[in-house]
Amino acid sequence: MISIRFFLFTFSALLFGFIYSENSFSHGGVVEEDDLCVIKVNYLRAHFKIYQPEALGHDQFCEDLPHAAESVFVMEYMHDSLSEMPIDFRIIRDVTGKGRFARIQDIKLIEDIDSATVFYRAPIIEPDIYLVNYRFLEEGDFIGIVSARHPESDKVYAAVFPFEVGFTGFGYWPFFIGLLVFIQFQYFLMSGRLRKWFRKGSFFTVLIFFSCTLSTSSYAENLVVTYTTSSGEPEINKMHSWILHIKSDDGSAIEDAIINVEGGMPKHNHGLPTKPLITTELGNGKYKLEGMRFHMSGYWEIVVNITTNNGTSKVIIPLQI
Repeated sequence: MISIRFFLFTFSALLFGFIYSENSFSHGGVVEEDDLCVIKVNYLRAHFKIYQPEALGHDQFCEDLPHAAESVFVMEYMHDSLSEMPIDFRIIRDVTGKGRFARIQDIKLIEDIDSATVFYRAPIIEPDIYLVNYRFLEEGDFIGIVSARHPESDKVYAAVFPFEVGFTGFGYWPFFIGLLVFIQFQYFLMSGRLRKWFRKGSFFTVLIFFSCTLSTSSYAENLVVTYTTSSGEPEINKMHSWILHIKSDDGSAIEDAIINVEGGMPKHNHGLPTKPLITTELGNGKYKLEGMRFHMSGYWEIVVNITTNNGTSKVIIPLQI
């Protein structure tokens, strides 16, 4: 038992380290600090955010953009020196082959950077806030390059931040989900529930159960929540409803529960664009949830708070769209 716990702890630590490292430096010069995006131009720093006003209004992003649309890049200086430096801004198609791991050294190896450039703003001194407006015409992988020239030493400092426009892949999430499923399996094995299911039912029952957990199931300590939709997989910018199926871990339906649903994109630090509500209890542990909508691709977490006579449980449904 000790070896299994140690094994699970090791895998959990690796998972956390992988996620932390991706959040911290997978986008080069742009990092998240205290829930704010910061661009580091060498030792110079500025708050950094991107808007897509036509598509998403005042929603802020610090990395990947959901749409090929008008995009406004904003830098608010944290060092006064930046207000005195000529700053230029360049966006290129990612021709480095390094993806999210591209760095300034990779940019220097590009023989003809002008042919890869989709936008360039010549050096200019902006005393307060630096703004760039560019309309993306296509989805894909891009790299932003910000350069600032010191007025006295004439030294050039640069920041490089790879990013995606539109959804172009799942990244590391299949690996993370695989680890989570493995850890969940080990939990069932250690708790003895797997042996109980084999005693009570057939092997195929257990196999079907684990197939369902890969996409639509989530667990609290004593609850299992699955969902179905009326129109297949959730789609971007389409209002739809879910049917939540809530059972105890022994298979009993949870009825007469008070259910509150929230959630969002933890990586982007914003919530759902709507306020979903349970409108009907359908019986046998089924509840109709209306008002679900997702406005961009990526990793979402749907938080289901379930209150019964035994107390309140929180179930998180991970969802990759």
